[in-house]
Amino acid sequence: MKQLQKKLAALVLGGLMAIGATAAAHPIRTPEGNMPMVHWAVVESTPGDMQKMGEAAARTVGPQAVSEAGTYALYGGVDAEQPDVLRLIEIYESYEAYRIHSTSEAFQMYRAERLPILKSLKILEANGIALEQKAEGVGTVVLMHRYEVRPERLAEYQKLATAEAVRAVRDDAGVLGIFVTAEHDAPNVIHTMEIFRDEAAYQSYVESAPYGAYLRGTSSMFTAAREIANRPAHIVLSAKGLQK
Repeated sequence: MKQLQKKLAALVLGGLMAIGATAAAHPIRTPEGNMPMVHWAVVESTPGDMQKMGEAAARTVGPQAVSEAGTYALYGGVDAEQPDVLRLIEIYESYEAYRIHSTSEAFQMYRAERLPILKSLKILEANGIALEQKAEGVGTVVLMHRYEVRPERLAEYQKLATAEAVRAVRDDAGVLGIFVTAEHDAPNVIHTMEIFRDEAAYQSYVESAPYGAYLRGTSSMFTAAREIANRPAHIVLSAKGLQK
């Protein structure tokens, strides 16, 4: 599985991008300062074939994506309980940037290679609420959450979640990125990804007083909540799209 994680790292656009960046906290935005295009991809391989899929991506999509100015980030994790399931948050400058990525020769090669081992693929369109990350770093612990928020408290949740994402990435050395998104067609359904430097950084964050206060402030807002733990990762942060 360690080999798989190394291969999947090629999907993360920061591999060749973060050199020389400083480890500050930044929002991901378009050059005009707007939220970029975001969607989630849930990829399931045929049993036992996720490693092959990662290797195919490393040979094809990985190098191509690094060269695409409008492909900001592809951050993902392999489900700890379902190792044939990979979830990616994909961040693009625009729909045109996504079109360039998805119609590239490299992506078509990847699609052809994965077709025999692809069991299912789901693309979930989303809107960014908070897309906060450090300018560089390598994350090894990745968590994802799915929340259903009471509609009448959605605006309040968005405000608190944004404030916590900004604070955590800015103040906590081991919190590398927090991404909060809402389903395009169901804006009270929230999907998040949190990237930590290591297990110690994760534990420090969840045991901190500010995070405790955030939990107390938001727990009553949810009608459903699910946490997804992922296998150990190797996510190299991208420096694309970061605003100072």
